[in-house]
Amino acid sequence: MLFSGWDKVFRAGGGIKYYNMKNIRAIVYNIHKKGISGTLETYAKRKSKKEKEKSKEKCYECLYQMYRNRKYARKGTDSVQYRRAMQQAQEYEQTLKRLDHKLYSKYRKEMIEYYLLELYPKVYGSMISVPVKNKVVFMEKGKPVSPPNSYFSSVLKKQGKYEVVMMGMGKHEVSELEIYENGLKLIREISDAKAVFISSANSLFCGFDFRPETKLIQLWHGLGIIKKVGYSTIDSKGFGMSEAEREKYDQYRNYSYVTLPSMEQAWIFEESMHIPVESGKLVPVGVARTDVFYHPKYINSCRAKLMNAYPQIGKRKIILYAPTYRGRLNSAVAPEALDINLLGEMFSEEYVLLIKHHGATKKDISIPEKWKDSFAFDIKKSKVLSIDKMLAIADICITDYSSVAFEYSIMEKPMIFFAFDLDEYIDSRGMYYKYEDITPGPICRTNEELADKIRSVDEWFDLQGIRDFKEKFVGACDGHSAERTIELIEK
Repeated sequence: MLFSGWDKVFRAGGGIKYYNMKNIRAIVYNIHKKGISGTLETYAKRKSKKEKEKSKEKCYECLYQMYRNRKYARKGTDSVQYRRAMQQAQEYEQTLKRLDHKLYSKYRKEMIEYYLLELYPKVYGSMISVPVKNKVVFMEKGKPVSPPNSYFSSVLKKQGKYEVVMMGMGKHEVSELEIYENGLKLIREISDAKAVFISSANSLFCGFDFRPETKLIQLWHGLGIIKKVGYSTIDSKGFGMSEAEREKYDQYRNYSYVTLPSMEQAWIFEESMHIPVESGKLVPVGVARTDVFYHPKYINSCRAKLMNAYPQIGKRKIILYAPTYRGRLNSAVAPEALDINLLGEMFSEEYVLLIKHHGATKKDISIPEKWKDSFAFDIKKSKVLSIDKMLAIADICITDYSSVAFEYSIMEKPMIFFAFDLDEYIDSRGMYYKYEDITPGPICRTNEELADKIRSVDEWFDLQGIRDFKEKFVGACDGHSAERTIELIEK
């Protein structure tokens, strides 16, 4: 029995080739201190560690060879070979990220640099000898159609003058490698386009200059900016890039125009994008997607869609809770301070609560069973309505540091700012304005204050104050922004 146990230890320790005096002494010492089972456990952990090292190195090497050689693309992106390779890449990435996050970050950094600074410029340069077409391309990081481009692209399609191409990179749905493979498809598509529309920050075009016949137009996903972004976040603790990284991946270099909701905010875009106001690229034509807020039929259809999904809402009024995320975008979390129980007890007979967290958050606030789909509704999870549609029908909007405040001001209805972590948030992100100057409604730090403001909304709501805010910050969003944005294509 004893011999059997020792034999297991010797085999676990490496086998006959390690039967030297030094190793035997170590084994005897371990058995004396830990016993046979404890010694076996030690050797098992060592073996597991070695296998883990081999596994992560294999994942890293395989991923490197995949994107460098790109053998999977030889038969086209619709081939079985390509789809299998993309699935395998996702498995390798997930394994590498789990085993060694630093090595995963190294792979990701090297892979992105290769695509953005080597492969994309080479492919784009080889394709721009052909004439441009009457074609416009809409690009989104996730799905092809999103709130920032849905309405405007439909206007262009209805107009019929341009071929309209919608492209999504698949973020949060596919592997990092496939995202940048999708970027190659985008590069080929924009090579003969008259205009390219984007709505968020992205560095896919940072490695080359657009041909002069093609315009890159930034629609921006919000109507304004409260928290600092872009160059304004350089070297910010735990958030911004370094100046060297910003310069290396200069995502603003090709911008032809940035559509602004008003000239009041031009200085922010100038600072965050390093685009001088005098360049003429910051144009106050309004934000095209806001035109729908001036269409009564659109607003009625949004309400009807909500009622069709949740008939139990009845004639109750709507409170929309739409906060921004916390932390870095790639690891965003939702704020959890809202007391749904308190609000439900006080307002469930008169109101319903629609909850729409930021699209980047992975885990959102949980709704107590008592109020789930009776008073409180997780609209992000159900996907019944987009944020634009919710803003169109909400009677009160509760937000924090999100740009939805600018959009909702167009509706000229009450806003409440639930800023329970105001000091901490300002320290971590920074703001362009003093918070009190950019909030056309009461600021609440506690749930009790928030509940009191909902209860007394008719007493404090200042319609003229909202209108003044709207005119100052989104005055160009007058229902005709799409028309003026279309003119930029040929300008």
